[in-house]
Amino acid sequence: MRSFRLALAQMNPTVGDLQGNANKILEIVELARSNHVDLVAFPELAICGYPPEDLLLQPSFLREIRDALTYVMSASGGISLVVGFVDQTAEGIYNAAALGSDG
Repeated sequence: MRSFRLALAQMNPTVGDLQGNANKILEIVELARSNHVDLVAFPELAICGYPPEDLLLQPSFLREIRDALTYVMSASGGISLVVGFVDQTAEGIYNAAALGSDG
């Protein structure tokens, strides 16, 4: 029987620093991968930092969050990730989590 290894990532994302937060996430992903982890769960709003407050009123910031999430998820080869982010739909803006696996 194969075991399932879950890592709960403890990180302190910086509000508004999407690239810096994405890089922190990728560092943790590499550490988890080297420890044969199957799934890494990241905190609420790990991509944009908490609380983003009025930054969420800027459409460009919301687009950049999606770009940073895509960048992070593209590095999920051989591992699964749950990453907190802000999602926007026609109905509004939501606190969300994305699940990615193998890119």
